Amino acid sequence: MKRRWSRRELIAGLATGTVGAVAGCSSAESGSSETTGRTNRTSTSSPSTATSGESFTVAVADDPTKAKWDLYDGIVPYYTHVFEPLVGVSAEMKPVPLLATDWKAVDRTTWEFSLREDVSFHNGDALTADAVVSSFETVFENWSWVPEWIGVEPDGVTKRGAHTVRFETTNPFPAFPGTISHNYFGIQHPDTDDPVGTGPFRATGTDEGRSVTLSSFDGYRNGAPAPSELTFRYVKDPNTRVLSLEKGTVDVAYEVPKSKAPSVDDAAKTAIETQLGPEAGLAAVNLYKAPTDDETLRQALNWAVDQERLVESVLNGIGEPARGPFSSAIPWTIHDELPTYGPNREKASRLVERSDYDGETLSILVNSENTDDATIAEILKSWFDEIGVTSEIQRIDPASFYDTFTSGGGHLALVGFGSNSAACDYLVRAMFHSTGSDNRKLHEKNGTGVYNPGKAVDRLIEQGYEAKTLAKKREYYGEVQRRVVETGAVVPLYYNEYVLGRRATVAGVGMHPLSAMVGWSNLTRDVSA
Repeated sequence: MKRRWSRRELIAGLATGTVGAVAGCSSAESGSSETTGRTNRTSTSSPSTATSGESFTVAVADDPTKAKWDLYDGIVPYYTHVFEPLVGVSAEMKPVPLLATDWKAVDRTTWEFSLREDVSFHNGDALTADAVVSSFETVFENWSWVPEWIGVEPDGVTKRGAHTVRFETTNPFPAFPGTISHNYFGIQHPDTDDPVGTGPFRATGTDEGRSVTLSSFDGYRNGAPAPSELTFRYVKDPNTRVLSLEKGTVDVAYEVPKSKAPSVDDAAKTAIETQLGPEAGLAAVNLYKAPTDDETLRQALNWAVDQERLVESVLNGIGEPARGPFSSAIPWTIHDELPTYGPNREKASRLVERSDYDGETLSILVNSENTDDATIAEILKSWFDEIGVTSEIQRIDPASFYDTFTSGGGHLALVGFGSNSAACDYLVRAMFHSTGSDNRKLHEKNGTGVYNPGKAVDRLIEQGYEAKTLAKKREYYGEVQRRVVETGAVVPLYYNEYVLGRRATVAGVGMHPLSAMVGWSNLTRDVSA
């Protein structure tokens, strides 16, 4: 029997460096699965025993009917595949044609997209340029922050023909096609109050605050999906999601806690699927608040941290030890080229002695609902104690966490940032540009920020935004990553793998780097199991 370690034992073991064997005991073993994901057990359904045309229920962690989704007529655009954007996202995190057959840059700030002519909405109407223009106008009307994000003003989307749409960007933005691969830009029918899209599933019902129900769209251009019906049920509590999966009241469960993943995978009737995505967990270090305004101290904190132990022991081996601030799943990252600090706590202690640190207590901000980050924070605190740095953990309510972080309320903040589209450029700007969303408040107030290294990095980010090739983008963003790591602007922790649980009889979950784009069209159930 595998030993399950208590939280107290885990923290104590990591702090003293004695948990080398724990990782092998509690982590899930790697196997094979669709795209780059992994699973510990693969369904062995044969054509004679696997059945399609059935109903499946997926437990999700957020309300799929909440008011935020009113612009999609009450249906969450993530993971449901009711609506499709013009641009898709490949398993390699690259933009690929979806509702658009192709696109071209007419000039430095003008993009033209050609639409497929074999696409029908769920009500039988054909996809047209008018529907595309209307869909973008709806998003602009509801969310005032979108123009800044995608670089297009509300009047910047125009019809150029029955199946041609033109976008005018405010500045040169070669990553624009990948940016609008986000689910927010799924195309809706312009003349109905019902959720009518072009995807493989059509909406058939909602139970407000509880669930949405979909059915197979028989007129889908690539053929009808295998399930006849899909229900996405809101189950907020992660332990309840796991219990529902174990009882068989749901077939798939999103966001299985990593602490529960081994037991779910070990059980005879359940299994897990994991997938590396474009999200990184890190400690953002306040560069403008003493004493972490001292680069030598920041480097000392980095030398104290053992990312491999954190992943293996806290995250049960589900994830990758981080070297930088961006996941290795993002095409322009230079993960393999970035320097690593250690761990070397003797060197860290020497750096503390050389720094201007004088016994001040560092505050570590943690989202109070994130149990993994809470455990990581306690381990970081113990490692910092070892090198002579005192720290305290401040658990912040989720509703105020981001505001506290961007107001410079802590010395370190445990955060996780990722992308839901093929273009991840906005992450670089949001995190490290002086006018990015994480730093803008303090930069406008007093010319500082939180973890923005300064004007030279701002310029590199701006050059990366306008880079026309991946190689050039990687050059600019790569230098940003080097400077961020070398100056200790962050303490990289892990690259996230998300976890889906499934019944062992269920096969055909289409894992994707973006959890919001997991596919359901090939779901089957082994009736013989």
